[in-house]
Amino acid sequence: MDSQNPVPDEHLQLIVEATPTPMLILWPDDAFTIAGVTDAYLKETLTVRNEIVGRALFDVFPDNPAAPEADATTNLHASLKYVVATKKPHTMAIQRYDVPDRDRGGFAFRYWSPVNAPVIARDGRLLYVLHRVENVTEFMLSQKANEALREQSRALTAELGRSEAEASRRGAALDLTTNALQRMTEDAQAWRLGEEKFRMVTDALPQMVWTARADGQLDYHNQHFYDFSGAAQRAAEGQDWKNFVHPEDLASAEQAWSRSVAAKEPYEAMFRVRHRSGEYRWTLARAALVRDTQADMLKWVGSNTDIHEKVLAEQELREAHQRKDEFLAMLAHELRNPLVPIRAGAELLPELSTDPAQVDRVGTMIRRQIVHVMSLIDDLLEVSRVTQGLIALDKRNIDFRQVVEDSVEQVRPLIDVRRHRLTVDMPDKVVCVLGDHNRLVQVLSNLLNNAAKYTPDGGRIELSVRCSSGSVVTTVRDNGIGMESELLRTAFDLFQQGQRTSERKEGGLGLGLALVKSMVEQHGGNVVATSAGRGSGSTLEVRLPLMLGETQAAPANLAFEQPPIKHKRRRVLLVDDNVEVAEALGMVLDIMGNEVAIEHDAPGALARAKKETFDICVLDIGLPSMGGYELARHLRASPGSQGAVFVAHTGYGQEEDRIKSEAAGFAHHLVKPVGIHDLQNILNHGGH
Repeated sequence: MDSQNPVPDEHLQLIVEATPTPMLILWPDDAFTIAGVTDAYLKETLTVRNEIVGRALFDVFPDNPAAPEADATTNLHASLKYVVATKKPHTMAIQRYDVPDRDRGGFAFRYWSPVNAPVIARDGRLLYVLHRVENVTEFMLSQKANEALREQSRALTAELGRSEAEASRRGAALDLTTNALQRMTEDAQAWRLGEEKFRMVTDALPQMVWTARADGQLDYHNQHFYDFSGAAQRAAEGQDWKNFVHPEDLASAEQAWSRSVAAKEPYEAMFRVRHRSGEYRWTLARAALVRDTQADMLKWVGSNTDIHEKVLAEQELREAHQRKDEFLAMLAHELRNPLVPIRAGAELLPELSTDPAQVDRVGTMIRRQIVHVMSLIDDLLEVSRVTQGLIALDKRNIDFRQVVEDSVEQVRPLIDVRRHRLTVDMPDKVVCVLGDHNRLVQVLSNLLNNAAKYTPDGGRIELSVRCSSGSVVTTVRDNGIGMESELLRTAFDLFQQGQRTSERKEGGLGLGLALVKSMVEQHGGNVVATSAGRGSGSTLEVRLPLMLGETQAAPANLAFEQPPIKHKRRRVLLVDDNVEVAEALGMVLDIMGNEVAIEHDAPGALARAKKETFDICVLDIGLPSMGGYELARHLRASPGSQGAVFVAHTGYGQEEDRIKSEAAGFAHHLVKPVGIHDLQNILNHGGH
């Protein structure tokens, strides 16, 4: 401001009332009586000035009795008492604080971000407490929606057919971030403040506050602007404020300001302002006109709010939403591919019924594609369990060199097909790590598999293991297509793949590196990816803690082939609410020489078990009215099935599902679609 032309006292009230920030001015008494209020606060809280000024704060704004869990009044009272006691500002956490709705009755749902600050006289007396709030209701709702989106994303990896929830509309919440400009108004004694007190209050604010003349020339910035920018006093007045705006944003910010000044309309723009660190940070600028009682324009009052983190979060959300859409498109593509030969084969079989060789060829093709579809589902379930920490690791001291050898053995066929040259460099001595052998093999296999897929045929892949500073450092380097900086930033995110093209010859769902990252971290290590850019190859480095002591042998694979047993005709009770699934499986069991009874619900199954005797009960878990677990308990009490072997036949295939079925007394847990050979093996061994 021009010190030779101070703002008249009668104008200060108008300036305060026109400031676009919700704020109360409170007496520092026991009741925190409301001395003044801004128009913005009245609008946000659905109140009227003459109905609240002079009243105790918590009489005007009590707790909502319909939300007994809300503790905002208690928290606000404690914050205000702190400001009175210490004469220091206090920023509160976001509060759920509903406000009375004088028009509709009851309370209006609100979340607030409050700041309480003291107004201190030169002699040290506490004059007032300023209670500034931002209405962040939409922002909090968007946060919850974003969490729901992440939950839906996790659910997508646990069950095929489920998709993420729609990304939250967070941009609207960001637009509701308001200036924290404090405003002062008259108190019960018709209080007037001079220019010195005006600056005292605005300097206490956590926002950059500024004023401008009617012609748009800036003439004042509060202390927070100078603290933020590191600029000298008065360095941004007049038109010099443009020196602090990011060059890419200057034109739009300047045009918006010029339009508002010319049209005498409120100003709003979002642009980056240079911080004292040299970083440009996103801010939301808003300004309002101040007019006198004759409606003549006096001044512009505005502020800039730092919204840098919120802008970055919004950008991250948009990118996550885009990755989700890309993944769903990719998943649809990956599923449609095997469905083409499956459908074609199903339609061809009736035409080939007289040619056994052709029938066998088509059947083999269909089985191969079904295995591929099942592997996609298994990948989704696996990464869901790993990233959520739901797997139990069998950790023991192992020789990491054996992990490397087993990983190379797994990926060797792909490397050979692509004619890559693989070199492996390992120490001669034992390299001891505490880990789950099979899971670490899975980690290295994924890295080697990626290197093989994303390196043109005849490429070079290098795998090296070394011990350094208490860590085992494993590096997988290739001369393949490489990764650009943007992909490097998200390489370990779920559903991320490099070089997505319409051809998609590499295939897969983009889950490998996300699984690698989660698995390595659960072993107390970390993984990083580097690349010089497109066409320059990639390097993946895994660090695991180096252990001292003797190693233990990796757990043996206990799977074994049971000797064939002569087939015996079994009486089978098959229960599934999906008629086509039941009919198809019943047909298979019948062709295999068994006597099959099919029911589609629990009452029918129980009625059948009272009249007939069964050797084996194959039950769907997700039955209506009575689930498979409960049905099994009832059937075991029925004379016709109390000695039967129970087999779960279900689409639920995670480890916890198997544990539940075992606890319910099921001898076997078969995940749909079950293979004929697996089913035959169970029947041949009497279900045991």
